Amino acid sequence: MLFLCLAALLGVLTIIAAAAPGPYWNCGSGQDCRAGADAANLLPDETLTKLNRDPTARRRFDAWVATPGIRIGLAAVVLLQSGPMPVLLFAVGMALRRLGQKRHNALADALPWLRRASRAAIVLAIAHIIAPIFQSLLLANGFAQPEVLTAPIMVEMTLLLLMLAFAAYATIWALEAGIRAERELADFV
Repeated sequence: MLFLCLAALLGVLTIIAAAAPGPYWNCGSGQDCRAGADAANLLPDETLTKLNRDPTARRRFDAWVATPGIRIGLAAVVLLQSGPMPVLLFAVGMALRRLGQKRHNALADALPWLRRASRAAIVLAIAHIIAPIFQSLLLANGFAQPEVLTAPIMVEMTLLLLMLAFAAYATIWALEAGIRAERELADFV
């Protein structure tokens, strides 16, 4: 039940974050936490400092971010970056519910949910590489002279997450193959 509640909470927070880019809970990658919903919070600290020193540049950036195409793009980046986590938690919660049932086929019923969870984990790991790049591309043109925004991509962590997700997927595939073989053997005998 905990996983299902967390999935619902993260789903709502993801939708709110997509509707208002740069929400106050954006505290990742070594940046200080900031209050409010300002897309400038998505910028690296050095770029944000330069932007806040120049009121003209700040107005230009705010006008750029306010355009519908950029707002939709930032919302898509937030959904790509955060969307797989509620799906992952929901799938794990449903698998645990299936495993908690006193049934003979509980494992067979839980495996499709675990497969969905592993797929969400794969998408989440890949999104950690892709989302910062897209976000930087969207925000960089909001400056008079296009700013080079470097998005921190932790390759080691992403590769570790990806390997774990593929390992889980392979394990689920092997368990499903074993269950199929058991059923075929039972039908044969």
